[in-house]
Amino acid sequence: MSKANKSINVEIKDRTDSTGQNISELFIGKKLIGTLKEVSANKFEAVNTHQEQFHVKSFEEGVTLLIKEFHLHH
Repeated sequence: MSKANKSINVEIKDRTDSTGQNISELFIGKKLIGTLKEVSANKFEAVNTHQEQFHVKSFEEGVTLLIKEFHLHH
């Protein structure tokens, strides 16, 4: 028997850091799974809860990467 796919709710909360840069925090339930910030035009930095940094080309790619990393280590 195979497992049924479960849908998950990912919540994105925007905040501003001390330098005035916008940061998006990704949550699954109440658990923080990582942050995303725009470094330059068409370049984003994704940071997971293990403080590993990833450079991606789009916001959506960063969200997908953080979810994959969360499920890989969870």
